[in-house]
Amino acid sequence: MKTDTIGQRHLLLRAIRDFFHGRGYIEVETPYLSKTAPPDPYIEPLRVYVGGSGPHYLHTSPEVGMKKLIALGHRKIFQVCKAFRVEEFEEHHAVEFTMLEWYMGGTYGQAMEETAGLIRETGRRMGATDGIIPAGPWKVRTLGDLFLEAVGFNPLPLDRESLFSAMGGRGFQGLSSDEGWEDLFFRLFVQEVDPLVREWKESPVFIKDWPASLTAMARKKDDHTVERFELYIKGLEIANGYTELLDVREQRERFSRDNAARARQGKETFPVDEAFLGALPRIEGPVAGVSVGVDRLLMVLSGKERIGDVLADRFTLGGGRPSKPPSRT
Repeated sequence: MKTDTIGQRHLLLRAIRDFFHGRGYIEVETPYLSKTAPPDPYIEPLRVYVGGSGPHYLHTSPEVGMKKLIALGHRKIFQVCKAFRVEEFEEHHAVEFTMLEWYMGGTYGQAMEETAGLIRETGRRMGATDGIIPAGPWKVRTLGDLFLEAVGFNPLPLDRESLFSAMGGRGFQGLSSDEGWEDLFFRLFVQEVDPLVREWKESPVFIKDWPASLTAMARKKDDHTVERFELYIKGLEIANGYTELLDVREQRERFSRDNAARARQGKETFPVDEAFLGALPRIEGPVAGVSVGVDRLLMVLSGKERIGDVLADRFTLGGGRPSKPPSRT
């Protein structure tokens, strides 16, 4: 990491804070350590032992803690913090990374507008050219439409057997009867949609309306999708946001579903954070939340290709090139 990149990181963090302070948000802090973790089947937390006590868990995002603060009446809050996940050593991933997360009254549509405003303002402050952050309108595409464009069918309303049949009928190789709906979805997305998204270099793109089974804390849009978006810039995922689920019963059911999925994969399951569930009824909805990978945003705005290029001292496992943890998918 060069000295100029240290200065660029300073400028970006200052621009982020100025943006939110100017819009009436307050900056908050929440604990990094917890006695449990959200049971996402595809995100693995880092385990921590304190003396003879543990395992405890470093947060994978500040979402749970920040929603507890919203329940206390703080409607517009943001946080810049470190987050930790078991990640493979790749160009765009790091075990320890910087995350921006904020919450606001409104839905995911309004959160997309706020996200675009943030990216445009930070890009302006960083001196990003129109070739990186164009002034014109950004694309908004539904995930279902992208699948129709890429493979000719939309997997989101299909059950597992129908999706398996549709993929087999279009010549997908190596399909296994052991693969569940989520496995098939990820295979289809990675092989067909992700390459399409990576070719979109001329404009940032919001992709909205993701599968209900893959986002435990987002409000449903219909039987098959939730009100969630991802923002891609130069083919790289920069932000993820959604209208928050505030129904306690449904949230408990989704956590149970995700713990069951983790058990099937042979992974550790996690007790429900009852304080988190107890906070949900005290939140006045609708509320939307967004997380932004600050390191990735800095990569895009500074023209870097690898996340290691914008980190002062990247954490690695072992000596030299780190060994890889088990794949999340």
